[in-house]
Amino acid sequence: MTEVAAIDDIDFDRAIALQPLGEGRLAATIAEGWDIRGVPHGGYLLAMLAAAAGTAVPQPHPLSVSATYLAAPTFGRAELSVRVVRAGRRQSTVEVGLIQDGVEEVRASVTLGTLVDDDPVHLAPDADAPGGADPASYLEPTRPNGERLSLHDRVEVRLGPETGFQTGQPSGVAELDGFMRFVDGRRPDPLALLLFSDGLPPSIFEAKGIEIGHVPTVQLTTHLFALPAPGWVRSRCRTRVMGGSFVDEDADLWDEAGRLVATARQLALVR
Repeated sequence: MTEVAAIDDIDFDRAIALQPLGEGRLAATIAEGWDIRGVPHGGYLLAMLAAAAGTAVPQPHPLSVSATYLAAPTFGRAELSVRVVRAGRRQSTVEVGLIQDGVEEVRASVTLGTLVDDDPVHLAPDADAPGGADPASYLEPTRPNGERLSLHDRVEVRLGPETGFQTGQPSGVAELDGFMRFVDGRRPDPLALLLFSDGLPPSIFEAKGIEIGHVPTVQLTTHLFALPAPGWVRSRCRTRVMGGSFVDEDADLWDEAGRLVATARQLALVR
């Protein structure tokens, strides 16, 4: 693989940039700096695949993106294959595959339409944003061994002061509350929400009695409901069940205006 982008020479839009190759194929470069311990971040790849889908249909925004991570991509050149499954007036569906060295590593189904600025209607009490939080009172992510993750050089993350796993004392409740925004001040948009939908550490880290190393995403589905307001994006995620080595995780994302702009669910592997 060649043409690996340097961490000090990229921003989000450049990191997901695509070049047409013709016949439903696009070229991309999987960039360093958008990774967790050297593995390209699942939300970053989700945004890249959605951007590829958007080149094939007239609708401007992803409404739902469902990706299966078949193998871990490496930094450098990749090819994206795009196939329109259905082109409609209100919504279209596109399948996208990310391929390196002839191997398909991520496959996604993307539904695209038009998001609006209207406030989403919250139909359940837990759709309302948690109250009383200020990002300034939240904590920068740390790990007991002092490790810093590359993604946090691009995405500023703040975790609730009750977060315990950072000091080796998890709360015992597999939930996390946090805020995210781009370090360079880039405004959040639908592609950013896809990145942020997997942006907090795994909530299973707050569980007790489970030996956890890495928690790679196996499948991730994100739904979007509105264009986010400028500023921080808040996320609350929780893990409810573990079966064998697999766990679920649900995430809700609110914009700075307190609107629920996206939800996500993923299946992850605990190693």
